[in-house]
This record gives sequence, structure tokens and C-alpha cells, in this order.
Amino acid sequence: MMKNLADKKRKILRKVYGALSLSSALFVFQACYGTPQDLGMDVSIQGSVKSKATNEPIAGVKVSIGNLPQYEITDNEGKFVIYTSRDSIYNVKFEDIDSTKNGTFSTKDTIVKIIDDSTSLNISLDVE
Repeated sequence: MMKNLADKKRKILRKVYGALSLSSALFVFQACYGTPQDLGMDVSIQGSVKSKATNEPIAGVKVSIGNLPQYEITDNEGKFVIYTSRDSIYNVKFEDIDSTKNGTFSTKDTIVKIIDDSTSLNISLDVE
């Protein structure tokens, strides 16, 4: 009878420790990869960057918004997607930061007005 009681106690403790372990793992996951704090109030600006001379996509162009620290780099197809807080007008800047890898392109600033939750831009940069 004592052994049976000890087995029941051990089973209960295993379940408690298992639940605590799972809860701890979920808490750590939420802390590291949790939901955004602004609850979906972002807008997206997406598009592609091409060379004005050749109409070829340009990889390695830094796309930034105003003086904000966030930015995106265009991929091999010249495409980008950047998310930012909701506003009505954005100053979007395109800078060639990969030096002479794809050629050298001029920096370009453009003003974008977003009415919905996203907008798409097709930008052509001049060769320097």
C-alpha cells in the first residue's frame, strides 16, 4: 500500500513538472518571438528597383524611410518589402550600398502617400 501511494505521488509530480516545463517553454517562445506590440498598425511599402539604363533589377540597394533606423536591402531580383508605422506621407530613400558590385547608382528620394495598408513602387535608378 505504501508503494502504491508513492507511485501515485510520483505520477502526480511528473504531471506537475511536465506542465511547468511546457509553460516555461511557451513563455520563453512568447518572449522571444511574441506578437508585435503595435497590434497590426503597420503599413507595407513594396516594389522593385531597376537600372534606368538597362532595365535590369538591382540587388543591394538600401531602402529606408525618412530618418528611421529600419531599412531593407533589395534581393537579387531587385525586390523589397518594408514595414513601418502608419502615417500618411513617407519619404523613401534608395541608396546603392554595395559599391561597384552591380555598378554605381545615384541615390534617389521619393515621397509616397499611402491611402490603404500598402503600396507598390517601381523605381529606376540612374547610373553614376
